Amino acid sequence: MATPLLTAEAMRELDRVTIEEIGIPGPVLMEVAGRGCAEAVEEFLPTDGSGSIAVFCGKGNNGGDGFVAARHLMHAGHLVEVFLLAEPKSLRGDALLNYEIFKRIHGSVQSVTEAGMLAKLNIEGFDVILDAMLGTGLVSNVRGLYLEAIETINQCPVPVVAVDIPSGISADTGAIMGTALRAAQTVTFAQLKVGHAVYPGAKHAGELSLVDIGIPPRLCPEGPGSTWLLTDEDMWGRLDKREADAHKGRFGHLLVLAGSTEKPGAAALCCRAAVRAGAGLVTLAGDTELLSRAVTGPVEYMGKKIDGFDDLKAFAQGKQAMALGPGLGTGKETARLVQDLVANLALPMVVDADGLNNLVGHLDLLLQAPAPRVLTPHPGEMARLLACTSAEVQQDRLGAARKVALENNCVVVLKGAGTVVADVDGLAFVNPSGNPGMASGGTGDVLTGMLGSLLAQGYSAREAACLAVFLHGQAADKVAAVGSQRALTATDIIEALGGVFHHFEHWRDEDETSLA
Repeated sequence: MATPLLTAEAMRELDRVTIEEIGIPGPVLMEVAGRGCAEAVEEFLPTDGSGSIAVFCGKGNNGGDGFVAARHLMHAGHLVEVFLLAEPKSLRGDALLNYEIFKRIHGSVQSVTEAGMLAKLNIEGFDVILDAMLGTGLVSNVRGLYLEAIETINQCPVPVVAVDIPSGISADTGAIMGTALRAAQTVTFAQLKVGHAVYPGAKHAGELSLVDIGIPPRLCPEGPGSTWLLTDEDMWGRLDKREADAHKGRFGHLLVLAGSTEKPGAAALCCRAAVRAGAGLVTLAGDTELLSRAVTGPVEYMGKKIDGFDDLKAFAQGKQAMALGPGLGTGKETARLVQDLVANLALPMVVDADGLNNLVGHLDLLLQAPAPRVLTPHPGEMARLLACTSAEVQQDRLGAARKVALENNCVVVLKGAGTVVADVDGLAFVNPSGNPGMASGGTGDVLTGMLGSLLAQGYSAREAACLAVFLHGQAADKVAAVGSQRALTATDIIEALGGVFHHFEHWRDEDETSLA
């Protein structure tokens, strides 16, 4: 099953239930959490027991975890210096308790309360910095001493281990709240948070380490509005088994409306990917010139000359799904055709690229669509759909995807690092597969073909979207593992799909081999 990604509020509720209803005291949870952080820090230290650590603590429970970690590191024989970004009298609850314990064992704590003090600390001399300043409770931009501390630490060539989440990252969105610390490793507790998986937060978190602090997994919230990280285990068993007497008619006929005189390759890549992803039949619709350029040689898909909406609607009878948009163009007639198809064609449909560009200002058409619609924008296309900037989309990728999905009754695949799939009920999934080599022309066309193929085979819109983005990224990772991200092409992804599908079709086999 997919891994849950919690918001700060959901995590606070888990803590509350565990403490008040299960009966595990808060100091016990903090003790286990802090010890886990100390163990992570020791991975960066010399094995002979030497090493020095600067621990930056805030005044909340994140700082309390830092005091526990500092104590365990001090007991292990390391040199530990704690810098508290507050007056000790401002500490409360479990954080105060662990500050007092640390002081009783003669731990060194410097209270940093004025601007400019941080510049005099010479933290470059430490082997590791432990960030226990802000944690998951951050709701506004970082300022004051915390901003100065983050900027000072980021300038140091010293590895940073973050407690729970790097200071300055929103646990709910992954957004950078003014500024954010860059960690080599993040140690988090009980469950991953949204900000660990959604960019840009994922980039700042570094390697993730999940520590079991005793919170029962059954308490994890589920249902509409929850967010999940896709995993290998979630994909296993999702691909339908093909019976021995199956024939091509059992696996759907995908109709593709894509490509143009200037961009015939977009149509060809989309169709090739659809065939490789398992559609029984694939037909590209277009004019004579496009078909003469995109349906050539020994290809496994067909071509059909069409003339306008009525002709296309008639040909769509008996098909199981449609892929619409890659390389299509944005002229007036094309825009009118796209809008008619999205609003009226009774086939599950994936809409990408120019299909999306032709819907700008007309998203309300999705509300009258007679069959599921899956939109696959990249950040620039999403910005046009929402009438905002790409930077605003990237600042809250999860929120942008959910907004379009909820308001327009469609599934949204917001592409990019950590692709987000948002469903009509607010349920969202984050995809961890894929690599920067996919930032090249044609890879989006491949995803559109794969997604359309899965829709034609009968998968629901959400299942098709999750499967397509995960397997698409896995294929790219497989290629990069034996070659180069720099040299990765859309065709490479198509050719790697067979091995990826085999992996997830034969997951029960005892002699299963690695994707690589």
